[in-house]
Amino acid sequence: MSWNQLSTSSFDPIERKVQFAGNSTFVISLPKEWALEQGLEPGMSMSLYPHEDRLVAATEPVSTQDRTVAVDADAFSEEAVTRRIEAAYTGGCDRITVIGLDETNLQLRRSIQQTVNQLTGAAIRTDTDDRLTIVNLLDSSEISLPQTVSQAQQLALELHEDAIDAFVTNDADLARRVIDRDDDVDRLFSFVKHGINRGLEDVHEIDRLGTDRPSMFRNYRIAQQLERIADHAEGIARETTRQSDSPDQVFADQLETIGADTRSVIELALAGELEQAHETLSSVHETVNQIDQELYDRKEPKAYQYGKVLQLVHRTAENGINIAEAITESSLES
Repeated sequence: MSWNQLSTSSFDPIERKVQFAGNSTFVISLPKEWALEQGLEPGMSMSLYPHEDRLVAATEPVSTQDRTVAVDADAFSEEAVTRRIEAAYTGGCDRITVIGLDETNLQLRRSIQQTVNQLTGAAIRTDTDDRLTIVNLLDSSEISLPQTVSQAQQLALELHEDAIDAFVTNDADLARRVIDRDDDVDRLFSFVKHGINRGLEDVHEIDRLGTDRPSMFRNYRIAQQLERIADHAEGIARETTRQSDSPDQVFADQLETIGADTRSVIELALAGELEQAHETLSSVHETVNQIDQELYDRKEPKAYQYGKVLQLVHRTAENGINIAEAITESSLES
């Protein structure tokens, strides 16, 4: 685009020449029509921020203050209060004040404490009769977003393998550990969401998180799928706690094999091997259908429960494909 050519869309960039005025000032002129479309007026101040290979211009300074929000406990149910705390944290807030508390409602305070325990870096700083304040103690520069996703990846794969093992051996203790550790993946995903929302508001937050904008969104999509994979592992573990004994050896062997193939889909996806991941998913899909039919043909008494477990395994493999597509799309965009 020529430097003196107007953009045909307010979303398109315009190219301008940097001119030298006086002995110490660079000047960039903006086309009047385009500037008015952006809401610019004469005398308005602009803030400029260097970010990677570009310069970000904003009509208002990007706030570096902590984002704060208040939640009125008197206006909502206990569940709604904890949901709002979670939403405020994942939305990027660093300070959450819960007001309107009843000093005699100890159950609500316990629920709030449990919720805060699930949020990485969050802690209750002050607690009085009618309010408490939750703050984020985490320094973003000390935690890498890619490393957080890597932690979630390792944990989700471990949970899936343990869940399958617990089911085929009817190990209720192992199943309960899987159920408990699913919260760890939820906690990591909440931190990813918190970091991304902070990054959308503060251009410097992305750098502090050790990532860039395309990678940030890719990490979010991957973490989202890993969180779902962990949820499916929890679902398999819960089925373990509902069965009275181990499945027969035939189904146990089949489930272990298909479980390993499912984890291969995820590992191939994370390596960016989209074609191989799809091929392995097709194999998983065919095997699930085959086992389902076998359960029906032999009139297996536990066919319904086994079918639920198979569907959870199949959904896990599909989550792996979603990871592969997120990585592939990100590489095309960058």
